[in-house]
Amino acid sequence: MDDLIVNQELAQYQSGLDSLLSQLQVFATDINNQRLQITVRNLQANINEPFLFVVVGEVKAGKSSFINALLQSDICKTAADPCTDIIQQIIYSEKRFEQPINQYLRKIGLPNEILKTLSVVDTPGTNTVVDNHQEITQEFIPNSDLIFFVFFAKNPYTRSAWELLDYVNTEWRKKVVFVLQQADLAKPEELAKNKEKLTELALQKGIRYPMVFATSVELEVNGDQQHSGFTEVRNYIQQTLQDGGTKRLKLQGVAKTSDKIIDLLGKDLLAIEQQLVKDRLVVGKIKAKLQQNKRQSGFELESLINRLLTKYDSITAKVKADFREKLSLLTMVKGSFAVLFRTKKSAPSWMDELKQSCENELKVSLGEISQDGIKHFVGGIKRLLQSLVNDLHDIKVNQISTNTINVSTLESRQEIVEEVQQKVATLLNDKTFLYSIESLNACVAPRLVGAGAATVAGTAIAALTEIVLLDIIGTAFAGVGILFAGGTLVFKKRKMIRRFEDQLDREKARFKRELSAKLNSKLDIIYEEIERNFANIYDYVENEEQKISPLINRFEQIELKQKQLADNKAIK
Repeated sequence: MDDLIVNQELAQYQSGLDSLLSQLQVFATDINNQRLQITVRNLQANINEPFLFVVVGEVKAGKSSFINALLQSDICKTAADPCTDIIQQIIYSEKRFEQPINQYLRKIGLPNEILKTLSVVDTPGTNTVVDNHQEITQEFIPNSDLIFFVFFAKNPYTRSAWELLDYVNTEWRKKVVFVLQQADLAKPEELAKNKEKLTELALQKGIRYPMVFATSVELEVNGDQQHSGFTEVRNYIQQTLQDGGTKRLKLQGVAKTSDKIIDLLGKDLLAIEQQLVKDRLVVGKIKAKLQQNKRQSGFELESLINRLLTKYDSITAKVKADFREKLSLLTMVKGSFAVLFRTKKSAPSWMDELKQSCENELKVSLGEISQDGIKHFVGGIKRLLQSLVNDLHDIKVNQISTNTINVSTLESRQEIVEEVQQKVATLLNDKTFLYSIESLNACVAPRLVGAGAATVAGTAIAALTEIVLLDIIGTAFAGVGILFAGGTLVFKKRKMIRRFEDQLDREKARFKRELSAKLNSKLDIIYEEIERNFANIYDYVENEEQKISPLINRFEQIELKQKQLADNKAIK
Protein backbone atom coordinates (compact mmCIF):
# COMPACT_ATOMS: atom_id res chain seq x y z
CA MET A 1 0.00 0.00 0.00
CA ASP A 2 2.84 2.38 0.86
CA ASP A 3 4.51 1.61 -2.47
CA LEU A 4 1.27 2.46 -4.26
CA ILE A 5 1.07 5.82 -2.49
CA VAL A 6 4.70 6.57 -3.26
CA ASN A 7 4.22 5.61 -6.92
CA GLN A 8 1.17 7.86 -7.20
CA GLU A 9 3.07 10.71 -5.64
CA LEU A 10 6.00 10.16 -7.99
CA ALA A 11 3.62 9.99 -10.94
CA GLN A 12 2.03 13.26 -9.84
CA TYR A 13 5.46 14.82 -9.42
CA GLN A 14 6.51 13.56 -12.84
CA SER A 15 3.40 15.09 -14.39
CA GLY A 16 4.17 18.42 -12.73
CA LEU A 17 7.78 18.24 -13.86
CA ASP A 18 6.69 17.51 -17.40
CA SER A 19 4.36 20.54 -17.25
CA LEU A 20 7.26 22.70 -16.05
CA LEU A 21 9.43 21.46 -18.91
CA SER A 22 6.63 22.27 -21.36
CA GLN A 23 6.57 25.83 -20.04
CA LEU A 24 10.35 25.99 -20.38
CA GLN A 25 10.10 24.70 -23.94
CA VAL A 26 7.70 27.51 -24.88
CA PHE A 27 9.92 30.04 -23.12
CA ALA A 28 13.03 28.73 -24.91
CA THR A 29 11.20 29.26 -28.20
CA ASP A 30 10.21 32.80 -27.18
CA ILE A 31 13.82 33.73 -26.45
CA ASN A 32 15.13 32.09 -29.66
CA ASN A 33 17.45 29.69 -27.82
CA GLN A 34 17.62 26.60 -30.01
CA ARG A 35 20.18 24.86 -27.85
CA LEU A 36 17.95 25.24 -24.81
CA GLN A 37 14.99 23.97 -26.80
CA ILE A 38 16.93 20.79 -27.59
CA THR A 39 18.05 20.38 -23.98
CA VAL A 40 14.52 20.77 -22.60
CA ARG A 41 13.08 18.47 -25.25
CA ASN A 42 15.64 15.81 -24.32
CA LEU A 43 14.84 16.26 -20.63
CA GLN A 44 11.17 15.64 -21.34
CA ALA A 45 12.01 12.51 -23.27
CA ASN A 46 14.47 11.42 -20.58
CA ILE A 47 11.77 11.25 -17.88
CA ASN A 48 10.31 8.08 -19.37
CA GLU A 49 13.56 6.51 -20.54
CA PRO A 50 15.69 4.02 -18.56
CA PHE A 51 18.08 5.32 -15.94
CA LEU A 52 20.97 6.96 -17.80
CA PHE A 53 24.51 7.06 -16.57
CA VAL A 54 27.36 8.62 -18.51
CA VAL A 55 31.01 7.65 -18.35
CA VAL A 56 33.49 10.50 -18.88
CA GLY A 57 37.21 10.99 -18.45
CA GLU A 58 40.38 11.78 -20.36
CA VAL A 59 41.67 9.78 -23.29
CA LYS A 60 43.54 6.64 -22.16
CA ALA A 61 41.96 6.77 -18.69
CA GLY A 62 40.34 3.39 -19.43
CA LYS A 63 36.66 4.38 -19.88
CA SER A 64 35.79 1.88 -22.60
CA SER A 65 37.59 -0.94 -20.79
CA PHE A 66 35.73 0.01 -17.62
CA ILE A 67 32.36 -0.28 -19.40
CA ASN A 68 33.27 -3.58 -21.06
CA ALA A 69 34.32 -5.09 -17.72
CA LEU A 70 31.31 -3.64 -15.90
CA LEU A 71 28.83 -5.10 -18.39
CA GLN A 72 30.99 -8.21 -18.98
CA SER A 73 30.67 -7.71 -22.72
CA ASP A 74 33.18 -6.51 -25.29
CA ILE A 75 31.03 -3.71 -26.68
CA CYS A 76 33.31 -0.65 -26.61
CA LYS A 77 36.41 -0.59 -28.75
CA THR A 78 39.72 -0.41 -26.89
CA ALA A 79 43.14 0.25 -28.35
CA ALA A 80 46.44 1.95 -27.67
CA ASP A 81 45.28 5.00 -29.58
CA PRO A 82 42.12 6.95 -28.67
CA CYS A 83 39.28 5.08 -30.32
CA THR A 84 36.05 6.45 -28.87
CA ASP A 85 35.47 9.04 -31.55
CA ILE A 86 31.70 9.25 -31.05
CA ILE A 87 29.21 9.01 -28.21
CA GLN A 88 27.95 5.46 -27.72
CA GLN A 89 24.66 4.89 -25.90
CA ILE A 90 24.25 1.28 -24.77
CA ILE A 91 20.67 0.13 -24.16
CA TYR A 92 18.85 -3.15 -23.56
CA SER A 93 17.82 -5.24 -26.54
CA GLU A 94 16.99 -8.92 -26.91
CA LYS A 95 19.27 -8.95 -29.96
CA ARG A 96 22.55 -7.17 -30.37
CA PHE A 97 22.51 -4.24 -32.80
CA GLU A 98 24.35 -1.04 -33.67
CA GLN A 99 22.44 1.95 -35.02
CA PRO A 100 24.04 5.28 -36.04
CA ILE A 101 21.79 8.11 -34.90
CA ASN A 102 23.92 10.90 -36.39
CA GLN A 103 27.59 11.58 -37.02
CA TYR A 104 28.18 12.01 -33.29
CA LEU A 105 25.94 9.38 -31.68
CA ARG A 106 25.57 5.64 -32.06
CA LYS A 107 23.15 3.37 -30.17
CA ILE A 108 24.16 -0.16 -29.27
CA GLY A 109 21.62 -2.75 -28.13
CA LEU A 110 22.68 -5.68 -25.92
CA PRO A 111 20.76 -8.53 -24.23
CA ASN A 112 22.22 -7.62 -20.82
CA GLU A 113 19.88 -7.79 -17.81
CA ILE A 114 21.33 -4.72 -16.12
CA LEU A 115 20.45 -2.66 -19.19
CA LYS A 116 16.74 -3.27 -18.60
CA THR A 117 16.81 -0.62 -15.92
CA LEU A 118 19.68 1.59 -17.04
CA SER A 119 21.38 2.93 -20.13
CA VAL A 120 25.13 3.51 -20.37
CA VAL A 121 26.85 6.23 -22.39
CA ASP A 122 30.51 6.09 -23.39
CA THR A 123 31.95 9.47 -24.41
CA PRO A 124 35.08 10.78 -26.12
CA GLY A 125 37.91 11.87 -23.86
CA THR A 126 37.72 15.25 -22.15
CA ASN A 127 41.09 16.06 -23.75
CA THR A 128 40.27 14.49 -27.11
CA VAL A 129 41.84 15.89 -30.26
CA VAL A 130 38.74 15.04 -32.26
CA ASP A 131 36.89 18.21 -33.25
CA ASN A 132 33.62 19.04 -31.47
CA HIS A 133 33.70 16.05 -29.10
CA GLN A 134 34.10 18.00 -25.89
CA GLU A 135 31.19 20.20 -26.91
CA ILE A 136 29.12 17.12 -27.80
CA THR A 137 29.91 15.51 -24.47
CA GLN A 138 28.86 18.66 -22.64
CA GLU A 139 25.59 18.77 -24.55
CA PHE A 140 24.85 15.15 -23.60
CA ILE A 141 25.53 15.63 -19.90
CA PRO A 142 22.33 17.56 -19.02
CA ASN A 143 20.27 14.43 -19.79
CA SER A 144 22.28 12.10 -17.56
CA ASP A 145 21.05 10.71 -14.24
CA LEU A 146 24.42 9.59 -12.90
CA ILE A 147 27.95 10.36 -14.10
CA PHE A 148 31.00 8.14 -13.64
CA PHE A 149 34.23 10.14 -13.76
CA VAL A 150 37.03 7.76 -14.71
CA PHE A 151 40.59 8.80 -13.82
CA PHE A 152 43.90 7.05 -14.43
CA ALA A 153 44.69 5.66 -10.99
CA LYS A 154 48.32 6.83 -11.09
CA ASN A 155 47.38 10.42 -12.00
CA PRO A 156 43.86 11.61 -11.15
CA TYR A 157 44.80 15.29 -11.41
CA THR A 158 44.34 15.94 -15.13
CA ARG A 159 43.11 19.47 -15.80
CA SER A 160 40.52 18.82 -18.52
CA ALA A 161 38.69 16.20 -16.46
CA TRP A 162 38.41 18.50 -13.44
CA GLU A 163 37.24 21.35 -15.67
CA LEU A 164 34.49 19.08 -16.97
CA LEU A 165 33.66 18.16 -13.38
CA ASP A 166 33.17 21.87 -12.63
CA TYR A 167 30.81 22.02 -15.60
CA VAL A 168 28.91 18.93 -14.46
CA ASN A 169 28.65 19.89 -10.81
CA THR A 170 28.32 23.67 -11.04
CA GLU A 171 26.39 24.08 -14.26
CA TRP A 172 24.09 21.06 -14.08
CA ARG A 173 24.29 19.81 -10.46
CA LYS A 174 24.60 16.17 -11.52
CA LYS A 175 25.23 13.25 -9.19
CA VAL A 176 28.85 12.11 -9.65
CA VAL A 177 30.75 8.90 -8.86
CA PHE A 178 34.56 8.69 -9.15
CA VAL A 179 36.51 5.71 -10.48
CA LEU A 180 40.28 5.23 -10.27
CA GLN A 181 40.77 2.90 -13.22
CA GLN A 182 43.83 0.71 -13.92
CA ALA A 183 44.42 0.42 -10.18
CA ASP A 184 46.70 -2.57 -10.72
CA LEU A 185 49.34 -0.22 -12.19
CA ALA A 186 49.58 1.81 -8.98
CA LYS A 187 51.29 0.78 -5.77
CA PRO A 188 48.91 0.25 -2.81
CA GLU A 189 50.23 3.29 -0.92
CA GLU A 190 50.08 5.39 -4.10
CA LEU A 191 46.50 4.26 -4.77
CA ALA A 192 45.44 5.03 -1.19
CA LYS A 193 47.03 8.49 -1.39
CA ASN A 194 45.36 9.30 -4.71
CA LYS A 195 42.01 8.05 -3.46
CA GLU A 196 42.32 10.26 -0.40
CA LYS A 197 43.41 13.25 -2.50
CA LEU A 198 40.58 12.75 -4.98
CA THR A 199 38.07 12.69 -2.12
CA GLU A 200 39.55 15.88 -0.75
CA LEU A 201 39.36 17.63 -4.15
CA ALA A 202 35.76 16.51 -4.63
CA LEU A 203 34.81 17.95 -1.26
CA GLN A 204 36.47 21.23 -2.25
CA LYS A 205 34.33 21.22 -5.38
CA GLY A 206 31.22 21.10 -3.24
CA ILE A 207 30.41 17.40 -3.70
CA ARG A 208 29.02 16.01 -0.45
CA TYR A 209 29.89 12.43 0.48
CA PRO A 210 31.90 11.68 -2.71
CA MET A 211 31.89 8.03 -3.78
CA VAL A 212 35.33 6.84 -4.96
CA PHE A 213 35.99 3.35 -6.39
CA ALA A 214 39.27 1.82 -7.51
CA THR A 215 38.96 -0.74 -10.32
CA SER A 216 41.25 -2.97 -12.37
CA VAL A 217 40.06 -4.42 -15.67
CA GLU A 218 43.15 -6.59 -15.74
CA LEU A 219 42.20 -8.31 -12.48
CA GLU A 220 38.52 -8.54 -13.50
CA VAL A 221 39.13 -10.30 -16.81
CA ASN A 222 41.63 -12.63 -15.16
CA GLY A 223 39.05 -13.79 -12.65
CA ASP A 224 40.22 -11.89 -9.58
CA GLN A 225 36.85 -10.26 -8.96
CA GLN A 226 37.53 -10.01 -5.24
CA HIS A 227 40.27 -7.44 -5.82
CA SER A 228 39.19 -5.93 -9.15
CA GLY A 229 36.81 -3.43 -7.51
CA PHE A 230 34.00 -4.08 -9.99
CA THR A 231 31.91 -5.97 -7.45
CA GLU A 232 31.68 -2.83 -5.33
CA VAL A 233 30.70 -0.75 -8.38
CA ARG A 234 28.01 -3.23 -9.42
CA ASN A 235 26.65 -3.38 -5.86
CA TYR A 236 26.47 0.43 -5.80
CA ILE A 237 24.57 0.51 -9.08
CA GLN A 238 22.20 -2.27 -8.00
CA GLN A 239 21.55 -0.51 -4.69
CA THR A 240 20.81 2.69 -6.60
CA LEU A 241 18.35 0.83 -8.84
CA GLN A 242 16.48 -0.86 -5.99
CA ASP A 243 13.19 0.15 -4.38
CA GLY A 244 12.17 2.63 -7.06
CA GLY A 245 15.27 4.66 -6.34
CA THR A 246 16.12 4.98 -10.01
CA LYS A 247 12.85 6.71 -10.81
CA ARG A 248 13.24 9.09 -7.92
CA LEU A 249 16.90 9.70 -8.78
CA LYS A 250 16.00 10.28 -12.44
CA LEU A 251 13.31 12.77 -11.51
CA GLN A 252 15.69 14.43 -9.08
CA GLY A 253 18.29 14.68 -11.83
CA VAL A 254 15.85 16.20 -14.29
CA ALA A 255 14.55 18.56 -11.60
CA LYS A 256 18.08 19.70 -10.73
CA THR A 257 18.84 20.31 -14.38
CA SER A 258 15.58 22.24 -14.73
CA ASP A 259 16.46 24.26 -11.63
CA LYS A 260 19.83 25.12 -13.14
CA ILE A 261 18.22 26.20 -16.41
CA ILE A 262 15.72 28.35 -14.53
CA ASP A 263 18.51 29.80 -12.43
CA LEU A 264 20.51 30.76 -15.54
CA LEU A 265 17.42 32.19 -17.23
CA GLY A 266 16.52 34.11 -14.09
CA LYS A 267 19.94 35.73 -13.85
CA ASP A 268 19.91 36.75 -17.51
CA LEU A 269 16.33 37.95 -17.35
CA LEU A 270 17.09 39.96 -14.22
CA ALA A 271 20.05 41.58 -15.99
CA ILE A 272 17.83 42.43 -18.97
CA GLU A 273 15.10 43.76 -16.67
CA GLN A 274 17.65 45.94 -14.87
CA GLN A 275 18.91 47.13 -18.24
CA LEU A 276 15.34 48.03 -19.23
CA VAL A 277 14.89 49.99 -16.01
CA LYS A 278 18.12 51.91 -16.66
CA ASP A 279 17.13 52.53 -20.27
CA ARG A 280 13.78 53.90 -19.14
CA LEU A 281 15.56 56.20 -16.69
CA VAL A 282 17.97 57.45 -19.35
CA VAL A 283 15.16 58.10 -21.85
CA GLY A 284 13.15 59.85 -19.14
CA LYS A 285 16.22 61.89 -18.28
CA ILE A 286 16.70 62.86 -21.94
CA LYS A 287 13.07 63.93 -22.33
CA ALA A 288 13.18 65.91 -19.08
CA LYS A 289 16.37 67.66 -20.16
CA LEU A 290 14.88 68.60 -23.51
CA GLN A 291 11.77 70.03 -21.84
CA GLN A 292 13.78 71.84 -19.16
CA ASN A 293 16.27 73.28 -21.64
CA LYS A 294 13.53 74.32 -24.02
CA ARG A 295 11.93 76.28 -21.18
CA GLN A 296 15.32 77.77 -20.34
CA SER A 297 15.89 78.70 -23.98
CA GLY A 298 12.45 80.29 -23.97
CA PHE A 299 13.40 82.35 -20.91
CA GLU A 300 16.61 83.44 -22.65
CA LEU A 301 14.70 84.52 -25.75
CA GLU A 302 12.17 86.33 -23.57
CA SER A 303 15.02 88.13 -21.82
CA LEU A 304 16.48 89.02 -25.20
CA ILE A 305 13.13 90.37 -26.40
CA ASN A 306 12.81 92.49 -23.24
CA ARG A 307 16.26 93.93 -23.83
CA LEU A 308 15.33 94.71 -27.40
CA LEU A 309 12.09 96.34 -26.23
CA THR A 310 14.05 98.44 -23.77
CA LYS A 311 16.31 99.48 -26.61
CA TYR A 312 13.22 100.16 -28.70
CA ASP A 313 11.92 102.53 -26.04
CA SER A 314 15.30 104.25 -25.89
CA ILE A 315 15.55 104.67 -29.65
CA THR A 316 11.95 105.76 -30.16
CA ALA A 317 12.22 108.22 -27.26
CA LYS A 318 15.18 109.84 -29.00
CA VAL A 319 13.32 109.85 -32.31
CA LYS A 320 10.32 111.47 -30.66
CA ALA A 321 12.52 114.16 -29.10
CA ASP A 322 14.28 114.87 -32.37
CA PHE A 323 10.96 115.07 -34.17
CA ARG A 324 9.49 117.46 -31.63
CA GLU A 325 12.58 119.62 -31.74
CA LYS A 326 12.45 119.97 -35.49
CA LEU A 327 8.80 120.95 -35.34
CA SER A 328 9.04 123.31 -32.37
CA LEU A 329 7.16 126.59 -32.54
CA LEU A 330 10.42 128.44 -32.29
CA THR A 331 11.80 126.95 -35.50
CA MET A 332 8.47 127.12 -37.26
CA VAL A 333 8.00 130.87 -36.72
CA LYS A 334 11.58 131.57 -37.82
CA GLY A 335 10.85 130.40 -41.32
CA SER A 336 10.71 127.49 -43.62
CA PHE A 337 12.58 124.22 -43.36
CA ALA A 338 15.00 125.48 -45.93
CA VAL A 339 15.87 128.50 -43.73
CA LEU A 340 16.15 126.27 -40.66
CA PHE A 341 18.67 123.95 -42.22
CA ARG A 342 20.24 126.63 -44.44
CA THR A 343 19.56 124.35 -47.35
CA LYS A 344 17.06 124.07 -50.12
CA LYS A 345 15.85 120.64 -48.90
CA SER A 346 12.12 120.02 -48.52
CA ALA A 347 10.37 118.67 -45.43
CA PRO A 348 10.11 115.09 -46.77
CA SER A 349 13.87 115.07 -47.42
CA TRP A 350 14.54 116.19 -43.87
CA MET A 351 12.38 113.36 -42.58
CA ASP A 352 14.30 110.91 -44.73
CA GLU A 353 17.52 112.04 -43.04
CA LEU A 354 15.99 111.61 -39.59
CA LYS A 355 14.66 108.20 -40.57
CA GLN A 356 18.04 107.17 -42.00
CA SER A 357 19.79 108.30 -38.84
CA CYS A 358 17.34 106.26 -36.77
CA GLU A 359 17.87 103.19 -38.95
CA ASN A 360 21.65 103.41 -38.68
CA GLU A 361 21.46 103.54 -34.91
CA LEU A 362 19.11 100.57 -34.91
CA LYS A 363 21.49 98.44 -36.95
CA VAL A 364 24.36 99.01 -34.55
CA SER A 365 22.56 98.77 -31.23
CA LEU A 366 20.25 95.89 -32.12
CA GLY A 367 23.13 93.92 -33.57
CA GLU A 368 25.11 94.23 -30.35
CA ILE A 369 22.16 93.19 -28.20
CA SER A 370 21.28 90.25 -30.47
CA GLN A 371 24.83 88.92 -30.61
CA ASP A 372 25.24 89.16 -26.84
CA GLY A 373 21.84 87.66 -26.07
CA ILE A 374 21.99 84.77 -28.51
CA LYS A 375 25.43 83.72 -27.26
CA HIS A 376 23.80 82.30 -24.13
CA PHE A 377 21.01 80.76 -26.18
CA VAL A 378 23.34 78.85 -28.50
CA GLY A 379 25.72 77.98 -25.68
CA GLY A 380 22.86 76.46 -23.72
CA ILE A 381 21.79 74.31 -26.65
CA LYS A 382 25.32 73.10 -27.24
CA ARG A 383 25.74 72.19 -23.59
CA LEU A 384 22.45 70.35 -23.83
CA LEU A 385 23.64 68.38 -26.86
CA GLN A 386 26.87 67.39 -25.14
CA SER A 387 24.92 66.30 -22.08
CA LEU A 388 22.60 64.21 -24.25
CA VAL A 389 25.59 62.55 -25.94
CA ASN A 390 26.83 61.59 -22.47
CA ASP A 391 23.39 60.21 -21.56
CA LEU A 392 23.46 58.05 -24.68
CA HIS A 393 26.88 56.80 -23.62
CA ASP A 394 25.27 55.62 -20.37
CA ILE A 395 22.85 53.51 -22.42
CA LYS A 396 25.71 52.22 -24.56
CA VAL A 397 27.84 51.08 -21.61
CA ASN A 398 24.71 49.65 -20.01
CA GLN A 399 24.65 47.00 -22.75
CA ILE A 400 24.57 43.48 -21.26
CA SER A 401 25.23 40.16 -22.92
CA THR A 402 23.33 37.02 -22.02
CA ASN A 403 24.08 33.37 -22.54
CA THR A 404 20.49 32.20 -22.71
CA ILE A 405 18.16 34.95 -23.94
CA ASN A 406 18.15 36.15 -27.54
CA VAL A 407 15.52 38.80 -28.30
CA SER A 408 15.62 40.58 -31.66
CA THR A 409 15.19 43.98 -29.99
CA LEU A 410 18.26 43.44 -27.82
CA GLU A 411 20.39 42.42 -30.80
CA SER A 412 19.89 45.80 -32.53
CA ARG A 413 20.40 47.79 -29.34
CA GLN A 414 24.03 48.75 -29.78
CA GLU A 415 23.55 49.72 -33.41
CA ILE A 416 20.59 51.99 -32.61
CA VAL A 417 22.35 53.70 -29.69
CA GLU A 418 25.49 54.36 -31.73
CA GLU A 419 23.43 55.74 -34.63
CA VAL A 420 21.52 58.15 -32.38
CA GLN A 421 24.70 59.12 -30.53
CA GLN A 422 26.38 59.94 -33.85
CA LYS A 423 23.43 62.05 -35.01
CA VAL A 424 23.34 64.10 -31.82
CA ALA A 425 27.13 64.50 -31.78
CA THR A 426 26.98 65.78 -35.37
CA LEU A 427 24.66 68.60 -34.28
CA LEU A 428 27.51 69.92 -32.15
CA ASN A 429 29.39 70.74 -35.34
CA ASP A 430 28.98 74.42 -36.21
CA LYS A 431 28.34 73.80 -39.89
CA THR A 432 25.65 71.25 -39.17
CA PHE A 433 24.16 73.29 -36.39
CA LEU A 434 23.99 76.22 -38.80
CA TYR A 435 21.19 74.47 -40.65
CA SER A 436 19.28 73.96 -37.43
CA ILE A 437 19.37 77.66 -36.53
CA GLU A 438 19.67 79.02 -40.08
CA SER A 439 18.83 82.60 -40.79
CA LEU A 440 15.28 83.66 -40.21
CA ASN A 441 15.78 86.05 -43.09
CA ALA A 442 17.00 84.40 -46.29
CA CYS A 443 19.00 87.43 -47.34
CA VAL A 444 21.21 87.12 -44.24
CA ALA A 445 22.51 83.62 -44.96
CA PRO A 446 24.87 84.41 -47.90
CA ARG A 447 26.83 86.85 -45.74
CA LEU A 448 27.45 84.24 -43.01
CA VAL A 449 29.15 81.36 -44.82
CA GLY A 450 31.83 79.94 -42.51
CA ALA A 451 30.57 81.81 -39.45
CA GLY A 452 30.03 80.15 -36.08
CA ALA A 453 26.59 79.09 -34.85
CA ALA A 454 26.31 81.89 -32.31
CA THR A 455 27.29 84.49 -34.91
CA VAL A 456 24.79 83.11 -37.38
CA ALA A 457 21.98 83.06 -34.83
CA GLY A 458 22.80 86.51 -33.46
CA THR A 459 22.95 88.07 -36.91
CA ALA A 460 19.73 86.35 -37.91
CA ILE A 461 17.85 87.69 -34.90
CA ALA A 462 19.38 91.13 -35.41
CA ALA A 463 18.20 91.05 -39.01
CA LEU A 464 14.72 89.96 -37.97
CA THR A 465 14.52 92.68 -35.33
CA GLU A 466 15.86 95.22 -37.76
CA ILE A 467 13.24 94.32 -40.35
CA VAL A 468 10.37 94.61 -37.87
CA LEU A 469 11.58 97.90 -36.34
CA LEU A 470 12.39 99.53 -39.66
CA ASP A 471 8.91 98.64 -40.82
CA ILE A 472 7.52 100.30 -37.70
CA ILE A 473 9.69 103.43 -38.13
CA GLY A 474 8.79 103.61 -41.79
CA THR A 475 5.10 103.34 -40.99
CA ALA A 476 5.33 106.10 -38.37
CA PHE A 477 7.19 108.47 -40.66
CA ALA A 478 4.90 107.71 -43.57
CA GLY A 479 1.87 108.49 -41.40
CA VAL A 480 3.01 112.02 -40.63
CA GLY A 481 4.63 112.66 -43.98
CA ILE A 482 1.32 113.22 -45.69
CA LEU A 483 0.53 116.01 -43.24
CA PHE A 484 3.29 118.12 -44.71
CA ALA A 485 1.30 118.52 -47.88
CA GLY A 486 -0.80 121.66 -48.01
CA GLY A 487 -1.68 124.09 -45.22
CA THR A 488 0.43 125.81 -42.63
CA LEU A 489 2.73 123.53 -40.66
CA VAL A 490 2.22 125.54 -37.51
CA PHE A 491 -1.36 124.38 -37.25
CA LYS A 492 -0.44 120.75 -38.02
CA LYS A 493 2.54 120.49 -35.63
CA ARG A 494 0.70 119.17 -32.58
CA LYS A 495 -1.32 116.73 -34.64
CA MET A 496 1.82 115.50 -36.37
CA ILE A 497 3.72 115.02 -33.12
CA ARG A 498 0.82 113.24 -31.41
CA ARG A 499 0.18 111.01 -34.41
CA PHE A 500 3.87 110.17 -34.78
CA GLU A 501 4.35 109.31 -31.10
CA ASP A 502 1.08 107.36 -30.85
CA GLN A 503 2.10 105.34 -33.88
CA LEU A 504 5.45 104.45 -32.35
CA ASP A 505 3.78 103.45 -29.07
CA ARG A 506 1.18 101.30 -30.81
CA GLU A 507 3.79 99.62 -32.95
CA LYS A 508 5.75 98.52 -29.85
CA ALA A 509 3.09 95.87 -29.15
CA ARG A 510 3.32 94.65 -32.73
CA PHE A 511 7.09 94.60 -32.43
CA LYS A 512 6.92 92.40 -29.33
CA ARG A 513 4.20 90.19 -30.79
CA GLU A 514 5.91 89.57 -34.12
CA LEU A 515 9.37 89.11 -32.65
CA SER A 516 8.10 86.69 -29.97
CA ALA A 517 6.12 84.67 -32.50
CA LYS A 518 9.03 84.32 -34.92
CA LEU A 519 11.66 83.54 -32.31
CA ASN A 520 9.51 81.02 -30.46
CA SER A 521 8.59 79.40 -33.75
CA LYS A 522 12.28 78.98 -34.48
CA LEU A 523 12.80 77.68 -30.96
CA ASP A 524 10.19 74.96 -31.60
CA ILE A 525 11.89 74.04 -34.88
CA ILE A 526 15.30 73.74 -33.22
CA TYR A 527 14.06 71.47 -30.43
CA GLU A 528 11.91 69.42 -32.80
CA GLU A 529 15.05 68.81 -34.85
CA ILE A 530 16.98 67.76 -31.75
CA GLU A 531 14.18 65.49 -30.51
CA ARG A 532 13.78 63.95 -33.96
CA ASN A 533 17.27 62.52 -33.59
CA PHE A 534 16.12 60.58 -30.53
CA ALA A 535 13.12 58.96 -32.21
CA ASN A 536 14.92 55.64 -32.75
CA ILE A 537 16.05 55.34 -29.14
CA TYR A 538 12.56 56.20 -27.92
CA ASP A 539 11.11 53.51 -30.21
CA TYR A 540 13.76 51.03 -29.13
CA VAL A 541 13.04 51.36 -25.40
CA GLU A 542 9.30 51.12 -26.08
CA ASN A 543 9.79 47.96 -28.15
CA GLU A 544 12.21 46.62 -25.55
CA GLU A 545 9.53 46.95 -22.90
CA GLN A 546 6.90 45.33 -25.14
CA LYS A 547 9.18 42.34 -25.74
CA ILE A 548 10.62 41.93 -22.23
CA SER A 549 7.55 42.50 -20.05
CA PRO A 550 5.64 39.42 -21.37
CA LEU A 551 8.80 37.31 -20.91
CA ILE A 552 9.06 38.44 -17.30
CA ASN A 553 5.41 37.55 -16.69
CA ARG A 554 5.80 34.09 -18.24
CA PHE A 555 8.98 33.45 -16.32
CA GLU A 556 7.23 34.31 -13.06
CA GLN A 557 4.74 31.53 -13.85
CA ILE A 558 7.65 29.14 -14.43
CA GLU A 559 9.19 30.07 -11.09
CA LEU A 560 5.84 29.54 -9.38
CA LYS A 561 5.59 26.05 -10.88
CA GLN A 562 9.18 25.36 -9.85
CA LYS A 563 8.40 26.33 -6.24
CA GLN A 564 5.34 24.06 -6.18
CA LEU A 565 7.48 21.12 -7.32
CA ALA A 566 10.19 21.94 -4.79
CA ASP A 567 7.62 21.65 -2.01
CA ASN A 568 6.59 18.13 -3.13
CA LYS A 569 7.78 15.67 -0.49
CA ALA A 570 7.57 12.68 -2.82
CA ILE A 571 10.89 13.57 -4.39
CA LYS A 572 12.78 14.30 -1.15
